[in-house]
Amino acid sequence: MTAPSLPDGYNVTKHVRAGRSDRHVTVGFDREGTRIPRFLIQLHYQKRTAPVRWTAIARIDHNDTADDGHDVYQEGLHVDVSRREGETVHLQLRHAPLSPNRGVVIRRSAEYLIRESEYFVDVYEGQITPIDPPRWPDGGDTAPTFIPSERVEGGMSQESPAEDALTLEELSEELANATGTTIEEIERGAEELEIAPPSEATVVDE
Repeated sequence: MTAPSLPDGYNVTKHVRAGRSDRHVTVGFDREGTRIPRFLIQLHYQKRTAPVRWTAIARIDHNDTADDGHDVYQEGLHVDVSRREGETVHLQLRHAPLSPNRGVVIRRSAEYLIRESEYFVDVYEGQITPIDPPRWPDGGDTAPTFIPSERVEGGMSQESPAEDALTLEELSEELANATGTTIEEIERGAEELEIAPPSEATVVDE
C-alpha cells in the first residue's frame, strides 16, 4: 500500500499509525544532543484510492531556530488545517502549560491529530467551517473543555499504509531516546498535557 511522504529536511522522520487505513500521521524532528529545536507533525488523509492519493490536511509545528518560525513556547500550539476548496485555516489551541520536554509535546500532538482526525477531515471536505469560540452574554470566553490523553482506538481497518509505521507507544520510545528521558516520562507528560477540542480553538491570521 502506498504511504504518504515523510517530512523533508529533518534528522529523524517516522510514520505513525492513525488507527484507520485512510488516515496516517508523519513526524519529523531535528536533534541537537538531547534537545529538539524543531518538529513537524502532519495528519494525512487518503482522498483517492485509484490511484492512491494522500494529502496532508492538518499540521502542528515548532521551530525556535528561525526568525519566522512558530515557537510553541512563545505562541502556543496551533494547527494549520487545509481545505479542499478555500484557504488554509489556522487554529490557535487552548491547552495546559507545555512540558519543557519537546518529546512530550510531539507525542501529545501526534495523538491529538489522530483523536481529532474526524474534525479535520470535515474541515477539509467543507462539512465544517471553523469559527471563533462562542462568547458568553457578558462578553467572556467559554470555558475550554479539555480532552485528556487516552489511547486511540481505531474505527475502521487497522491496516497502516506504511509497514514500518510506529504505534504511539513506539513513538514514545523513539522520543525518549531522542530526549534522554524514559518512555514513562514521555507517556506521563503526554497524559497530563490537556488540549481543548479544535471546535473550541480560535481562528487566527498568520
